[in-house]
Amino acid sequence: MLLRLRDREIDCTLSTRIMAILNVSDDSPITFSRVGVGQALDRAADLARRGAAIIDIGAHSTATGARELTAQEEIERVCPVIEAVTREGLVASVDTWTPSVARAAAEAGVHLLNDVTGFTAPEMVDVAAEFGLPGCVMHMRGAPKHHREVSQEYDDVEVEVRGYLVARAAELAARGVTAWLDPGYAFGKSAEDNLRLLNGLPALVASGYPVLISASRKGFLAEVMGNAYSQRSEGLLEATVAFNVLAAWHGVHVVRVHDVHEVAHALAVVDAARRVAAERDA
Repeated sequence: MLLRLRDREIDCTLSTRIMAILNVSDDSPITFSRVGVGQALDRAADLARRGAAIIDIGAHSTATGARELTAQEEIERVCPVIEAVTREGLVASVDTWTPSVARAAAEAGVHLLNDVTGFTAPEMVDVAAEFGLPGCVMHMRGAPKHHREVSQEYDDVEVEVRGYLVARAAELAARGVTAWLDPGYAFGKSAEDNLRLLNGLPALVASGYPVLISASRKGFLAEVMGNAYSQRSEGLLEATVAFNVLAAWHGVHVVRVHDVHEVAHALAVVDAARRVAAERDA
């Protein structure tokens, strides 16, 4: 699959590409991912050298208890970084659910809008359509910072999530916007739900839309390892690598991660194995 992002293209044919997380925030629970605006370009360039195809720039944490930012504060953090990153020829996405921030990011040259609320605000769709940007649509019950407070009971989590995402993608397509699909791991979902969604990735990929997953260092991985929910649990790096390897084998196009170097090494093996399997089956 060829991903088209504004004036850029990324080839995902039999390969999974990396979106690197760059937090220009002061309260992201993954502390090493935080960076000041002044140091962000150097961090972005290093992430690209380590294997990132896209730099995902965000300032407003979705974590429970994270502080609120005004739209202006968010703009002042993300837009200078987007301008610097794109000026250096890197591909940038913006992680925001606020339409005015998305518009400012689009004017700054961003290539992709990444909205955890699934483009439910009509103004977000307006921005994507006006600037010709693809949009990453995520499934989430509840709201940012409050998604752990909602019911985690589903009749069939795979059917609900896939149905929601494909329906939203069709609605965006009607406005001329290309949608990427994100199952929304950990957002209003139990550890078992997240594993079901992992196993359901082939069906989501078969929908024909670009699929992105974001499970890096999330607390449910600690639960899967038999520990309490925590984003500071021992072993989250190894669990993140394992989860993303499985997702890549299932054919997802992009993985969004903190640990770019380690995941890039792992994906090189998966990509090679996928190419050999494709040649065998040709």
